[in-house]
Amino acid sequence: MASATIPASGSGHHAPICPESASVHKREQLTHFVAESERLGLISETDSEPLTRSLTEPETPVQVLQVPAAEITSVDGGADADELLRQGADRGRTRLLVCEHGTVLGSVHARDALARPVPELTEGTTVADAISLLRQRRASLAAVLDGSGRRTGMVSLDDLLARYLQPQAV
Repeated sequence: MASATIPASGSGHHAPICPESASVHKREQLTHFVAESERLGLISETDSEPLTRSLTEPETPVQVLQVPAAEITSVDGGADADELLRQGADRGRTRLLVCEHGTVLGSVHARDALARPVPELTEGTTVADAISLLRQRRASLAAVLDGSGRRTGMVSLDDLLARYLQPQAV
């Protein structure tokens, strides 16, 4: 652990401190400063609360936020879309852990189990029009068709936005 030194009060000597204790000390000072500012009427309670929370919450242990193990909704690694949707609906959850023999393999969102319609674009559709259509349809992918209706590829909203927003080499 790295340490810093600060002059001891009134002496020319430097006392070592660790950066972690210095940052806690600064947070405590800032929290006091915010409380005093509110008490003196310099800031409102509405402004004081989020400031104080931003100074104190980093020290909150995740234990107070966790979903207890008994309440976790999970599916087996081999679960199909129907099972995922059933488990989520039965427990009122949209995010589920994927587990195998007590080991967490990952997580899945219920919306990922549903196939979404994919809009179709022609090869001549402009980037601007494609972005507009995908946003209207709340889609992230589109199939690209040629003049005879044959699929020639696909395009993602991310790729379209990157092309639209990033300058192109001349």
